[in-house]
Amino acid sequence: MLFSIIVPVYNVEKYLNQCVNSILNQSCIDFELILVDDGSTDGSSAICDDYAKKDNRVKVIHKENGGQTSARNAGVDIAVSQYLVFIDSDDWVDLDYLQNFEIAIKQYNADVVCCGMVETTVDSKKNTPFDYDAGFYEKRDIKNKIFPSLIYGFEGKSFSPTLWAKAIKKELYQSFAKQVDHRIKIGEDSAIIKPCIYNANSIYVLEQCSYFYRTNFNSVTKNRKAFFWQGPKLRGQLLEEQFKTSDFDFQSQIYRMVTHSLFNVVCSQFNRKEKYSVIVKDVKKNLKDPYYVNAIKNCKTKSKKLKFARFALKNKAFWLIKVYNKTK
Repeated sequence: MLFSIIVPVYNVEKYLNQCVNSILNQSCIDFELILVDDGSTDGSSAICDDYAKKDNRVKVIHKENGGQTSARNAGVDIAVSQYLVFIDSDDWVDLDYLQNFEIAIKQYNADVVCCGMVETTVDSKKNTPFDYDAGFYEKRDIKNKIFPSLIYGFEGKSFSPTLWAKAIKKELYQSFAKQVDHRIKIGEDSAIIKPCIYNANSIYVLEQCSYFYRTNFNSVTKNRKAFFWQGPKLRGQLLEEQFKTSDFDFQSQIYRMVTHSLFNVVCSQFNRKEKYSVIVKDVKKNLKDPYYVNAIKNCKTKSKKLKFARFALKNKAFWLIKVYNKTK
């Protein structure tokens, strides 16, 4: 079997049918679909079971809630294919999504195949091609064209951190997915995909934008919360460990990634329902972490956004960060 499609499912009964139907109607038929019910409390569990009863390509796992990475890993554990394809349960795909991947795989045997996406809202759609030129990248091309911005390039560019809109060889994915600390809830995709790309021998980038990403502004607004302080540090240390034998210097990129992620964590603290003075005291305490101090100090970039983030963190301009967070 060529593809195992893994869909983590958690309380998405409103969107799940559109997602699953787009998969089951694919022009390519060489796949299995693994729906991982991650402890849903709405009607999602029953929807998953109904599909399994109607279509023998569908497998269902019911588990306690553990987050997307945990759900994906549960799906990977029973996957029988050569390639893994991850689709979020509130998104959907073009009917030729898998066929586009299949053509590239059969012609080039690429370890990873990537495509662009269509950003969708209630009343709009916008094609967003993949950030790198379409075509085949052998190892030398990956080093020359992707490594300089794999994690966070000097100009601000980085390789797409998402697991969706990609097909990844199963053994490549498995090498890194279970190394990710379970406490990392923001950026866990990035902690997997970056080492996958680093260790890939070949990549193919498709021209097509065939993954439909749903932006739900109401959901984003409702779920504003404070992020985990240690997240950027855990991700940075994980990447340092994974790339420690590389002859390419990724450390400057890791400093930029950590600084950018840390800025987002600081911003998120102002979502807390506490006094400004209490939040600032906590922010100051956490910014004293030597790992963060070093990352901010060594963050060199031409990106205006990252320059702003570094300035605000270095100068402890918390009022400015609070205002910025309100505008997001």
